[in-house]
Amino acid sequence: MKNFIKYTFILTLFIGLFHSCEDKYTSTLELDKDVTIAEFTVNGVNGVINEKNKTIVVTMPDGTDVSKISPIVKIAEGAVITPAITSNMDFSEPIEFTLVNGDVFSKYTVNVSEEFFIGFLGTAASASSIVDDDEKAAAAWFFQNYSNGKYIGFDDIKNGKVDVSKFRVLWWYYDSGRNLPEIAKDATVLNAITNFYKTGGNLLLNSHACAYLWTLGRMTDTYEMVIGDGEGGDNPDTWGIGVTIGAHDMSSHPIYKGVTLNLEGDGYKSVPVIGPGWKEDHNYVIVSIPAKLGGLPNNDEAAYTAFTTKHNVKWLGVWAGIRDYWMGGVFEFSPTTDYKGKLLYLGIGGIEFSQNAKGERNPSGVNAYQSNINLLTKNSLDYLAIKN
Repeated sequence: MKNFIKYTFILTLFIGLFHSCEDKYTSTLELDKDVTIAEFTVNGVNGVINEKNKTIVVTMPDGTDVSKISPIVKIAEGAVITPAITSNMDFSEPIEFTLVNGDVFSKYTVNVSEEFFIGFLGTAASASSIVDDDEKAAAAWFFQNYSNGKYIGFDDIKNGKVDVSKFRVLWWYYDSGRNLPEIAKDATVLNAITNFYKTGGNLLLNSHACAYLWTLGRMTDTYEMVIGDGEGGDNPDTWGIGVTIGAHDMSSHPIYKGVTLNLEGDGYKSVPVIGPGWKEDHNYVIVSIPAKLGGLPNNDEAAYTAFTTKHNVKWLGVWAGIRDYWMGGVFEFSPTTDYKGKLLYLGIGGIEFSQNAKGERNPSGVNAYQSNINLLTKNSLDYLAIKN
């Protein structure tokens, strides 16, 4: 009986405490309010809302000033968004918005960017009909990595099917011979690409396409050249790009971001691009630069100053191992009064997208440094895709 009374007392006490706690912690918080962004629109373009990741992506036409965006946002009644939506908001960088309604909140990151296109130039009617192995492999890599990439046949420019002014960057990787194809020099084609370049369009030229620098009129001086366009041969060496140009370390230039660098004891830096095996040796490089500029010694700093100043160019690469100013094979031609675009010139041999699978040293044709070529190219295209 005593135990019954004791247990009854304890149970009664527990129930009383439970009710007391329940009364004490009854919540008045408003936790059922809507804190979602239903729509985010800019100039009639609807943003893509990812509710799971709380992101909104708005892709605007190329030429839109993303620093002056006036969005229209649809949110629930009573909700407050911070920062406040105004006209001419700067979306040069993503903006995080906080949405509060009642006693709940959520955060969205909004990214507004411009849609632009990069063109891959070629003499073939389509990317699938490219014949040269390196050009074909370069195109395949390009379209795998750039959803905004478009193939542009020179004939389509001539026939008016493609307007190159709609592109931000044009890449021409031409590896078929030292003489440029006649279609690239056709008056209509040349006029279109020259106007593109002069009005601010950017160009990446590889291998024999580097000859186009003179065709476009950006370079008018003639220099002694080393041009290779043969079948090549089985070579035991690793070839690279020297990025220490005399006394100038150019490894911090954006095109070299993240690439594997070789560092020698004297501080000299180079980028290996192709290992032992069959190499085509397709060069289009400028040599004897100091001699051309007044008969200067190859190691004279005055040669570097004269060349870079005269042509408004950044000297970015030489054959790996060269320590002076005798030659150059990688350049950035900066904008001028007449040519408002940038032009990257990659004329050094070894930048192959398909090392040939033949010879005894590397019969598989697998280039141990292909990732450097890929990254160098991606860095170059991404750099050129930034508006001037």
